[in-house]
Amino acid sequence: MKPSSMSGHDPLKDAVALFVLLKGEVDRLVDFGQKLVKRNKTYAKTVFITEVDGWTPFHAFVLRGERKMVKIALKAGVDVNLPMGKPEGLPGNCSPLHLAAHRGDVSVISVLLSNGADVNVRDGMGRAPIFYASHKQNTLAVKTLVRAGADLKLCGRERKQSVSSENTTVNPITCFLACSGIRR
Repeated sequence: MKPSSMSGHDPLKDAVALFVLLKGEVDRLVDFGQKLVKRNKTYAKTVFITEVDGWTPFHAFVLRGERKMVKIALKAGVDVNLPMGKPEGLPGNCSPLHLAAHRGDVSVISVLLSNGADVNVRDGMGRAPIFYASHKQNTLAVKTLVRAGADLKLCGRERKQSVSSENTTVNPITCFLACSGIRR
């Protein structure tokens, strides 16, 4: 199947086509997404939330920072707090805001928040988006989340799996330092 041709009747095929386009030229991806919504908004929503190996196209748009596609998916009616499955290597039930916070993508964070994203939503490990932003020392993302009402106490959730030998505990002081632009 050519990624530029949509089936219009098989959400899985069209979701896969979006993943293929996500790896290529953004203009073709946006064109495909806009055509999906224009043709049938309800069907487009189904495509945007169709899971492939734990990922939906909507979550992939957020993770890749494709702001236009995030807006198109939200326009189609995708739930801004849609929890994802459990892709290999990630905690389950991540919201789009968790992914954007991890990336430090303030532009996408702002789009999600302006569309009603829950700033204190928890993933399958009990972590809120501010945990990921502070752990990655994404100062601007932390500030954006705090301004939107993020609970600073949620920075302090300990990681259940250590990714390295360094201290992976993030506490409210670290979160405050990240907000202040001071690196620990």
